[in-house]
Amino acid sequence: MRPLFSNEGREELRRLARSSALYAFDFDGTLAPIVADPALARAADRVTRPLAQLARLVPVAVLSGRAQRDLIERLPCEIAYLVGNHGNEGLPEQRDAGRLAEICRLWRTSLELRLQAPGGQGVRLEDKGRSLSLHYRSAADPAAASSFLRALARALTPQPTVIDGKMVLNLLPPGAMTKFEALQALVQHEGVGQVLFVGDDDTDEIAFERAPPHWMTVRIDPTGTTAARYCLKEQASIEVLLAHLLAEHADRTDAR
Repeated sequence: MRPLFSNEGREELRRLARSSALYAFDFDGTLAPIVADPALARAADRVTRPLAQLARLVPVAVLSGRAQRDLIERLPCEIAYLVGNHGNEGLPEQRDAGRLAEICRLWRTSLELRLQAPGGQGVRLEDKGRSLSLHYRSAADPAAASSFLRALARALTPQPTVIDGKMVLNLLPPGAMTKFEALQALVQHEGVGQVLFVGDDDTDEIAFERAPPHWMTVRIDPTGTTAARYCLKEQASIEVLLAHLLAEHADRTDAR
């Protein structure tokens, strides 16, 4: 893993701007800072403005664990693809929506009852329609809450795919898409040959791990090992990246 703005990274960004590419970003921790209450998360104007400019030049997608309606409220309308629920909402061709929603309804009924136990104190259940999230940032003992919630998840029928996040467990129904499959679908739909994907979390690591070697993958603020090829030191660096991408596309236009 190398710094994105190393000589090698800059050269790859230059080549990316001169190819047919999809630019994809996570939301929380990538376009917007992580906050204690996810409902208060916002991307700053100095991020959304250049993002909208970029979306007028190239295909841009935001892939998030949030519901699509949540993303629509927070991001510019110029962005072609606002893909929610880890890739299970907002793609040009979506599958199994009714089945995923029905499984989540069954899980929610079960979890709401079990979260009344002492181990569920401080846990917030978020129903996003096609996936569930269990937030434990406000628990008195986050480590104990994490263990308690994992046990609850193992007891669910059908067994969910559990994806860790920052003080959150994401529960996906069997057969649900991940961000990697969502990126593949967008690549096929747009007919592009290259991808830039920027994320900060374990939900993004799935895409980093499975990405073909020619995809440009970037992890923000890596605290441990990551499968991403490049890194950015902190979330605020996304502003620098967006400015750099716009400058590269301006150079490409001037060169014509």
